[in-house]
Amino acid sequence: MDFLALTLIMPFIGALLAYLFKNKAEFISSLFSLITLLFSIFSIFETSFSKVKIYYTFSLFKWLSAELNFGLLCDPLTSILLILITVIGFFVIFYSQGYLSPLNVEHPFYKPYGSYYFLMLLFIGAMVGIVTAVNFLQLFFFWEITTLCSWALISYTKEKKALFSGLKAFIMTHIGGIGFLIALALMYYQAKSFDFSVIDSLSSSSKFIVFVLLFFAATAKSAQIPLFTWLPDAMVAPTPVSAYLHAAAMVKAGVYLMARIYLSNYYLTENEAFVVGIIAISTMMLSVILYYFQDDLKKLLAYSTVGHLGYIFLGVSLGIYGSKTAGVGGIFHVINHGFAKGLLFLSVGGVAYVTGSKSIKELQGVSKKFPLFTGCFLIGMFAIIGVPPFSGFWSKFMIFTGAFEIKNLSANVFGVVAILESILAFCWYIFVGHKVFFGEASEKVMKASNKVPLSMKFSLIMLLILSLISPLIGYPFIEVLVGGR
Repeated sequence: MDFLALTLIMPFIGALLAYLFKNKAEFISSLFSLITLLFSIFSIFETSFSKVKIYYTFSLFKWLSAELNFGLLCDPLTSILLILITVIGFFVIFYSQGYLSPLNVEHPFYKPYGSYYFLMLLFIGAMVGIVTAVNFLQLFFFWEITTLCSWALISYTKEKKALFSGLKAFIMTHIGGIGFLIALALMYYQAKSFDFSVIDSLSSSSKFIVFVLLFFAATAKSAQIPLFTWLPDAMVAPTPVSAYLHAAAMVKAGVYLMARIYLSNYYLTENEAFVVGIIAISTMMLSVILYYFQDDLKKLLAYSTVGHLGYIFLGVSLGIYGSKTAGVGGIFHVINHGFAKGLLFLSVGGVAYVTGSKSIKELQGVSKKFPLFTGCFLIGMFAIIGVPPFSGFWSKFMIFTGAFEIKNLSANVFGVVAILESILAFCWYIFVGHKVFFGEASEKVMKASNKVPLSMKFSLIMLLILSLISPLIGYPFIEVLVGGR
């Protein structure tokens, strides 16, 4: 049974059915996202965690001078992303059943929700397509679908600010997509191939140009300098959209692309490593400084996402420099950050659902009435800032260690700056966590209803558990990568 092919197909079928049967969209989307999750797990076990499998490889575009193969790929890197995409995808959709309600104090939602669930399932399918693609051209096809879905989902409420933010996200990420397209043209012109390993076969000058163009596309998708401002503005989207697109899925597409390049090409130079590293470390420092000027909890989480994507890019940079520990640590951070940040977004969404506010100034003493939201936020916070033994510690420690295990001044400086960023992030998160969740309850908290939909509670509890055990989930795949590359 080809479970990987079914993992790719199911979200698209579910999206179509959710759109056609709008009154049953909630049930259909939950069912198909669960089926997708199960098939992804079967696919991973089918590959025994370590084998690379390519399914149904076939040729297209035979009018070109070289044969182009398309198919499906499942290896340790794909497996890590598949787990993140399908697991969080299911729980976000299930959470949405309670969140999209007229009882939502922050923003009432009214049926039908067919277009919402259509876009969410379409996005899940596109992300599965990205991480299972066997070459750059196939990846690019799904890459552009995510751009369209994000535009529509950010604009979902149709309010003026939402429409502007959705368009801004579309334009800025599509600018990166143009860089990707130019890179595709250059690699085909030079090597008549779109394989992930094609960069190794290019001339030195072409290699650097193609690498930088692909990295530029990745920085747009993963909100790095200079194309990062779309992500904080995108927080006008419904919180489940933020939790999925901006913690687990769309923003992970860029770091996945660079991780795939790193794992597939063995002759990248320090020039490529420095370009990735300097952008990553600059973005990390800028984002953590901007923490201190945020009053909106979701915008704080958005800037935190920007910084943690920088951590993953930094790991890739250090991997190219020669530190396998940091390179694999960056990939490990994908799953650790994804579950923790998804938990944080959904806990903030819960607070806003009952209080109508995401303002740090307006919220205090949330723990008095909402212990579940408090526990989820604090666990997610400890994971994100890397407090041992929580999940973020293990991957961040690998990145820090890798920065100093190689004798390279740039890598060492990057490591020092990364530690400084971690300290600054720790200080602000502790302040915010204490301010919002402890002390005397503020007026908005006191007036808030205790009625929280069961679907929201269930999704939060499950993501809380997953955030705690994500290092155990990711370790088998990381062990394989450490043994190889």
